Amino acid sequence: MTEKRDARNAVRTLIWEIGAPVIVYYALHLFGASAVLSLAAATAVSLGRTLFVAARDRRLDGFAALMAVMFGIGLALTLITGDPRVALAKDSVMSGVAGAAFLGSCVVGRPLMFAMARRVLPEARQAEADDRWRNDPGYRSRLVVLSLIWGVILLTEALVRIVLVYTLPVDVMVGLSQGLQFAAIGLAVLCSVVYVRQVRREAVPAGAAR
Repeated sequence: MTEKRDARNAVRTLIWEIGAPVIVYYALHLFGASAVLSLAAATAVSLGRTLFVAARDRRLDGFAALMAVMFGIGLALTLITGDPRVALAKDSVMSGVAGAAFLGSCVVGRPLMFAMARRVLPEARQAEADDRWRNDPGYRSRLVVLSLIWGVILLTEALVRIVLVYTLPVDVMVGLSQGLQFAAIGLAVLCSVVYVRQVRREAVPAGAAR
């Protein structure tokens, strides 16, 4: 069941990569910090994670770097404009960039979920993961599906939210925007867990455990 464990590890890592800066951002916002301060702190956490992973693994992690760039974009937009709707729309931009990156990675190169699954493996098993990617179509398809799940949900949430930002009153969207983002992440996690469990159930009767 190696591939299921790798997929679960990838999901857990993804939650950490997204969760840490998002929690910092909304926690500071909740306690009255300005959007600039909240975004600056979230950007610092995400950038710190990127640098830590780079120092530990001696290579730049694409997803961690993407998260740092996303929060940096949000910070720049907040500093450049004082428009409250633009400030709200920045979250949609961040989700949209992440969703597009997940979907694009399924077409160009390897899906982001593979990169995350590989990164959580011990160094001795990373070559094994590369070999499985080259020679195991089922392994590839599962990681592609997980990447598609996250990409579709995040991109859909971004498109829906940016429409609502410019349709509903600002006061309504201040609270609703955060709820939509958390709901999208929660749905992506739930769908990923359900998919991994379904794959596991289907593999057991077929004697596919490894």
